[in-house]
Amino acid sequence: MALERAGVRLPDLNSGFTVAKMGLDVVRSSARWSIDTAVFAFELPGRVEALLDDVSALLVRVNTVVDAANMVVAEVATTTRSAEDVVDSASKASVTALGLVELFDPIAQRSAPMAKKFVESLDEDEIDAAIAMVDQLPGLVAHMEAVIPILATLDTVAPEIHELLGVTKDVRRAVIGIPGFKFFRNRGQDKLDDEDIPD
Repeated sequence: MALERAGVRLPDLNSGFTVAKMGLDVVRSSARWSIDTAVFAFELPGRVEALLDDVSALLVRVNTVVDAANMVVAEVATTTRSAEDVVDSASKASVTALGLVELFDPIAQRSAPMAKKFVESLDEDEIDAAIAMVDQLPGLVAHMEAVIPILATLDTVAPEIHELLGVTKDVRRAVIGIPGFKFFRNRGQDKLDDEDIPD
């Protein structure tokens, strides 16, 4: 409790200890804060360096991601161009197909009944015969290749054959005109007929 003498208030001894203790606590807190600040200031360059290393590593990873994204964008652009080419080709093919359908649809409509009648009229033997004929086509082609050059010369041989037929007719007339030829011809025919009769 504070004492008062002649109107002057004297400080209480207990309260002086309290003030001293508070002052000491303030000094300790200040000293602790100063130490913590000094330690923080001492560790700050290392932390900043570690932070910069982390930022550098992060930038490398970001650059890698950006490069990968650029590659993906390039591939998407290529795929898009390819898809556009496919769509363009499909569109052209569709236009061509529609034109063919428009061209051949009337023909198909007219020929469908005939084709149906033809298919219905075929029996198994005719189909087998057609297959056998197709199987013979390679040999037929080989024979035709041998015959075609001969056929090509017929236009030059035709006059000669015509002349030969004329000569043959003349010889026949001459032989028929021989006296007694009819007798010899009949006799020869009788001999041929006798040879044809089996024993």
